[in-house]
Amino acid sequence: MTYKTTNPHKKEELPWPEYIPDNADKLILGTFPTKKENWDFEFFYPNKNNKFWKVLAHIAEIKLTDFEKNEKGKLQAVNERKQILNKLKLAITDIGAIVLRQNNSSLDSNLFPIEFTDIFKILTENSKIKTVILTSSSSGNSVLSWFKIYCKINNVELYIDKKNKNFPIQTEITINNSKINIVVVYSTSGAAGKKEDFLIEQYKKVINHK
Repeated sequence: MTYKTTNPHKKEELPWPEYIPDNADKLILGTFPTKKENWDFEFFYPNKNNKFWKVLAHIAEIKLTDFEKNEKGKLQAVNERKQILNKLKLAITDIGAIVLRQNNSSLDSNLFPIEFTDIFKILTENSKIKTVILTSSSSGNSVLSWFKIYCKINNVELYIDKKNKNFPIQTEITINNSKINIVVVYSTSGAAGKKEDFLIEQYKKVINHK
């Protein structure tokens, strides 16, 4: 008898570039997009079941409109979300540039990063950005765990006080003699189990902080 030894997986690349408004002073990071079957539009956090865009829309006081799942509707959805980012002075990208996805799963625990987005290059080329917001911190696979690896391979010290359980967690790193604030917030995914009102207050505090 021949037994299977290959773990089912698929190699995927981040399908869109970072979005950076001209006035952006903060960069918000996700891990990697959900599997394509869950996309409602082609932009970051493409699954409407995730609370991410509802939270940001509330803070920006911009109403998210319903859209048809055709090319015109999907473009409308992306433009609305860019409008939100513009108003909040938020750049956005995902920390994962190339990943292996196991079992066609959308869970971060089933993603393995092969290559990271070059976050330090983005920060160097956009000197107005002084804060990076990490949108998940669970052990194993999360924005924080991947960002830690990215910092380590670039010899950048990132210190997180493991005893600090109060969110948002704040620390800083130094890139090219410039201090960058690092803020860790709770995830907006359904798996994180945080209520929308709670997330709005947390993200509002971080986004509006000068």
